[in-house]
Formats: sequence, structure tokens, C-alpha cells
Amino acid sequence: MPLKIVKIRRPTVDDALNGLILTSSVTKEIADIMQFPPAQAAAGVLLLVFETIQHVQTSKQDCYRLAQRCLSLLVEMRDQMGGRWDSAPPSLIKALSKYEETVQSIHKFMQEQADQKWSSRLIRKGTIDTALKHHNQALDDAARSFQIATLISIHLSVGDPAEQSQAAAESKATKALEKEEVAREPTLPPYASQVVVISDAEDLCSSPVPVSATTDTFSLTGMSDISSISNSTFGTEEGRPDSPAQTPFDPDEYKIVEHHGFNQYHQSQFRIKGKSRIKGGWWADTVEGEVDGRKAIMLRYEDSSRRNAMKRWMRDVKILQMVYHPNLPQMVGYSNDETPTPFIMLANVQTRLPQAMLLDAIKNGSLAICARLLLRFYQDTLDAALYLQRQLDLSDSKLQDYVENADYRIDAEETVVMGLPGSEIDNIESWRNFGLAWSIRNIYLRLIPNRLNANAPVDPDEKTMTVERQRKVNHLTILARALLPDADNLDLAKARLSSVLHPTTDEDVDEEAEPAPLTLRQIRRVAFDGPQQAWQQKTVPPHKFSVGDLGYMPDGSSDWADFVVLTNVLKDGQAAFEVPSYATGRQGAWVNRAYDTQNLAAYERPGGVYGWAVAVPPEAECDLYIVHETVITRVQEAWSYLLDAGIALAKTHGVKPEELILVTRIGTEQRFRVKDLRTVQYWPASITAPQSFGNPYQQSHLSDPFSRNGFGHQFGHGGGSRMGALIHGQDLSVKMFYLFTSGDKDHASYFSDRPVPVSLRPGEKPPELDSRIVKCFAYRTATYGFLGYVQLHAEDFT
Repeated sequence: MPLKIVKIRRPTVDDALNGLILTSSVTKEIADIMQFPPAQAAAGVLLLVFETIQHVQTSKQDCYRLAQRCLSLLVEMRDQMGGRWDSAPPSLIKALSKYEETVQSIHKFMQEQADQKWSSRLIRKGTIDTALKHHNQALDDAARSFQIATLISIHLSVGDPAEQSQAAAESKATKALEKEEVAREPTLPPYASQVVVISDAEDLCSSPVPVSATTDTFSLTGMSDISSISNSTFGTEEGRPDSPAQTPFDPDEYKIVEHHGFNQYHQSQFRIKGKSRIKGGWWADTVEGEVDGRKAIMLRYEDSSRRNAMKRWMRDVKILQMVYHPNLPQMVGYSNDETPTPFIMLANVQTRLPQAMLLDAIKNGSLAICARLLLRFYQDTLDAALYLQRQLDLSDSKLQDYVENADYRIDAEETVVMGLPGSEIDNIESWRNFGLAWSIRNIYLRLIPNRLNANAPVDPDEKTMTVERQRKVNHLTILARALLPDADNLDLAKARLSSVLHPTTDEDVDEEAEPAPLTLRQIRRVAFDGPQQAWQQKTVPPHKFSVGDLGYMPDGSSDWADFVVLTNVLKDGQAAFEVPSYATGRQGAWVNRAYDTQNLAAYERPGGVYGWAVAVPPEAECDLYIVHETVITRVQEAWSYLLDAGIALAKTHGVKPEELILVTRIGTEQRFRVKDLRTVQYWPASITAPQSFGNPYQQSHLSDPFSRNGFGHQFGHGGGSRMGALIHGQDLSVKMFYLFTSGDKDHASYFSDRPVPVSLRPGEKPPELDSRIVKCFAYRTATYGFLGYVQLHAEDFT
């Protein structure tokens, strides 16, 4: 994955001047607050917090934002309690003490971060972000305590209405008595005030004063500051209880303060036209209709928990306010504060799945249209992903999380639109060994309906698609594999996409004119620069075909035994390709109820003969798989030759050019079975074995590294653990013999106890293993043939 280059701007004189102005304004605010005795300690600690932030290097903006919240809360306390600190109730003083403890904790945390080295800050980046979240929550708790203390103070001041009416009646009676006694008593009695003390929480909850009125009057603005989107704080509430009684839902906590020019709507302003059939993903629960005279869709956020719905809504609104791209959702507006169910208004109407559009193109369009469609999907998604990364400052890994988990739709203008992933993605950390290009490539390869199973143009066992549709889908698969970039170098990926979607024009052509789209023939040539691909046939008659054979399959036949060879372009000199031969071998055996295989090393002898050394321990039973193949080194050359000469060759041999098949790879797989006839004998467990003064065979069995074959199979099938000792005098040595094979159909494979093959005359039988040296069965069980070939589509020749 390419390294991310971050450009750091050098600090200038203006930056220093702005920092000085900001610091002086903060100092002035704190100096004003320190005039009030109860807030002096908290203000002093807060001043130390601002000074410490100057030395913090990691998450400096988040730390400064947290300190600004502390200052805003303290300023709000000063404004509300100005001139009333002497009469402040003990509950407010206690709430202020809790706020002071929170500020001290924040100062201690920031001081620790400022003293750490850069390596420790890098390792503890996630821990620092989590600590900032906890301190924000602690500050919310302190603010909430101040609000509760304020409400209690209001309740004590207002009192119970019933008691107030009774006090008013008593006041009237008192005034009447005063009028009667005024002549007799020149002075009034002292006023006796009644103090009401509420000690039970139920009394507070049952207060007749509307809670909303008191909350609106004394609510503190900025107490629920929304954290940055990249920190992913909208998905879960860490450290907060889920019980509504402990954390009541506050709608003011999820209000959008900055609208950035977007409109707010009530649901009554939206005229419903129809409901979408999308059941899952980000686009679910959408409703089509009109608002302000234009078409739009309403994306509603419905959840059993209103808090969770508001979280998801606010997260998506914040993201969509920051992005403006043709391949991302186009937000028109969102719900206002009076709407019970939050929603977002989008301009993307009449959407459908990309797979539905691709299937429609396969059914009604050409193969070139289908290829260009996949390439356009890829290019638009790549462009939108890179734009989203720049706007949201996403890491490469988080960007791939967004891309792989997003829901993609096609709008009415046939533009791919990448929906937003779920909020749970924000809290996931992932690692990959591939880049963004591979992620996007994999998304659109999965849209092809054959599940990437394209070994041949037509599969006779496929019954769900017609023959013509199979050809189109399978050719589209190999084109997509070659054209859709998977490299980490995104510049190369963009260049390949542009070469197909935006081909360059000649100088004499108007640059403003739209260039003509590439034909399938031109697209195919661009695909030649991609990975090597060819059609494969796994089972064919062995030794029937040769590399360079040009032919066709008779109409209605799928049996390769009926293949008609017209010519061999290599033997006839019509083409020249590099055609090497290879040989590989494997040895397999059952070990602990599992079939294990290992590679065999070959040594080549004259005449295209290969030798294979086989080691056989006692009681061993294994299979040998020997593969000989001849292949054109660059298959793209065979594709290009057939594309250039296909029409002329078809006219020469009287067939259609799309029927021509050029063999590019042939091979055979020979299978052999080896079984050792020796039996390892043990003394019975009840009999004590006689002492031995050195049996060479037994010693070789015990010390020779070949006493265990390559598959961990122990002689006697582990019987030594259930039986007695080995009986002396047995031949337990590992027997070595050799297998000689060739890809030539005239060569007969055979086993020999000598490492050098013998020259056989025509009709002469190969030698056999000496039964006095090697006691085993070794024979060939089967021979299979396979081949690779190239065959073009009819559209390649139009």
C-alpha cells in the first residue's frame, strides 16, 4: 500500500499573532471569573489547562475544544450567578466543586500527554482519544449537576401552588386583622417566613412546575458538543448507563446548530409519491415524493430507541454537510426540531442496484457497453472514495472500511451513488494486505452473474442461461479481470481507466467534442496489458492436441474428441510464439486421516525424459502425480494473433471467425500407485525381547532420517506403542527407485532401480523393478489430458 504523504505547513508570524490574541482573550475571560470567590480555584486550574495545551502535540485541536467547553460552562455559571454568590445554595456550591474536580482531572491528563515522548503518543493514540471522550462525558456530568442544582433552587423558590394559595388566604386574613388592630397596635408584628424543605426525590418529580419551562430557561448552551466524525462517537455511548431513568433523552443534545445553507423541513412539507422497495442497507426506509416543487426522496431514521435514531441521523447529516460529489448522496435538507421522526432529504431519486443495471445491459446491450459500464462504475467509485478521504481525513484502512461496507445505487441519471456505511463501521479497526483498488475491483467483479466461474465461453452444464448469454457473460468476466485495476498505484489505475473511458483524440478533432466510445475490439487490445488469461478445458483425450492447433467444434457438440483441427499455425509458419515445456510432480499419502501431498524434484534427461526419485519406507502406500505441459509464454500474443488474422483464417477455412479456437497450452497428468509389500514385525507385548548386540537393519530404521517418510507415517502404523519391541533381522531400510516419464505420447513411463534411463527400441518393453531389491507394487493408474485455448466473441470482428 502506498505511503500517505502529509504536507505540514510551517508556522508563520500571523499564526503566532493569532495564538497570542487567542491566549490573551482566554486570559481576560478567566481573570474576570476569578473576581468571584467560589470560582477562583476552578478558574486558576483552567488557566493552567490552557497553558499546558501549548505543549501538547497529539490531538491538540480536541484538547483545545475540551478546554473551550470548560471555559464556556464557567462563563455560563458566572453570568447566571453574577451578584448572587453570597446567597448561593449549598447544592450549587457542591456542583461547582464537582466541576472543579473535573477540570483538575483534565489538567492532570493534559500535563501527562505534554510530558510524553512522540513514540509513546503514537502507540497510545487510541487510548488518548478514549480518554478525551471520558473527559467530555465527565464535563457533561458536571454541567448536568449544575442544572439539577439550579432546578432544585428554583423549586425551593417557587414552592407548591397549594401551599402558595393557603399562604395567600392567610395573608388576606392577616391584613384584615391588621386593619382592626391598627388603632390598638401602633407597630406591626415581625414577619415570620415559612421555609419549605424538599428531602425526597419523589417530591421533586411531582412538582407542578413544568420541567420543560425550567429547562428551557436555564439550559446551558454548548453542553453536548459533537465530537469529530473521524473519531466515531455516534455509534455507541461508552461509559454511559443505558437506563432512561439514569440518562433521560434530551432532544437539545441532538440539535444541528450550523446548517451551512441547507434547508430544514417538517414532514408535512413533503408530498409522498410512493415508498421504496429497498429493505436493507443505508437506502432502506426511503420514501419518494416532492418538496418545494422538485422530486426528492426522504430517508427516515426509525429505531426503537429515539436516541439511537437521532445519533445516526446527526452523524449522516454532519458527513453530508461536508461532502459534495456527483457520486455521493446529494442532501437537499433535513428535518427540523419539531419533527418526531428525523429524516434527510436527498436529490437522488428512482435509484436501483448496480447489478440490475448490469443485467439489463447484458440482456439488451453489447459486450462493449457492459465492459464500459463496469469500468465507469469502478472509476466513479474510486473518485468518490478519494474525495471522501480528503474531506473526512480518513486513513487508508478506514477508507476501505467505508468502501467495502457502503450501499451502492444507480440514480435516474445512471450515475453510481455510494451510500454511507453504518455507524458501527466507525468503531472498527481492520488490517488488509491489499489496497483500495483491489477492494473496488472485488465489489464490481461480484456483480457479474456467473460468480466469476468463467473457464470456457459456454458451459454445457449451465441450464439457467442461454448459450449466447453465457458467451457474453463469460467474455465480460475475463475482460473485467484484465481491465479493472488491482494495483496499489492509483495513478496507474486511473490511467488505465481513462484509456478506455476517455480515449485521446487526434489533434485535428475538436477537443470539446465527445470522443467516440471504444469498440470491443479496441477494449480487447487494452486488456492485453493485463494479467494472462485463457479458456481452460480440464479433461480432454491425452496426446490428441498440440500447441498451435487451430480448429473448431462442430455445431451442437461439446465433446473435445470431436474437435476438428484445421491447421497448426506454428508448424505451418503462420505464427511464431515462445513455447517452453515444463514438468512437475507431487507425492500424496493418507496421514492421520488426512491426505497430504509434497512436491517431487525432477531431473531432466535427453529426449524430453524426466526422472523422479521415489523413497519407499516399509509398509508405505502413496500416489504419484506427474504433470507434463507445453504452453505459450505470452498468451496475449495468441489473443492478438487471433484478433488480427481471425477474419482471414475464417474465410480460408470456411468457418465463422468467432468459431475459431487456437490451442495455447496442452498437458497430461499421469497417476501412479506405489505400495510396499514388507510388513514390520514386533514381539508380542507379553514376551520380553532378547537382547541384541546391534542389528544393522534395526539400527538404520531407528536412526535413519528416512525411517519416517515425508508424511510422518511411522512403520507398523504406530503399532510399537501397542506391541512389543521390533523383531531383529528385518529389512527396514528405505528403498530408493526411479520413475521416468515424458510428455511425448510415444514414450512409455516405467520404474527402474537405476537413476539413468535406458534407450528402448520401438516395440521393446521397458525394464521392471528387481523383486530381490524392491518388494513393492508400482504401476500407472490413469492418464488425463487438459488444454488451454483462446476464442473470441462475434462482436470482436464487427
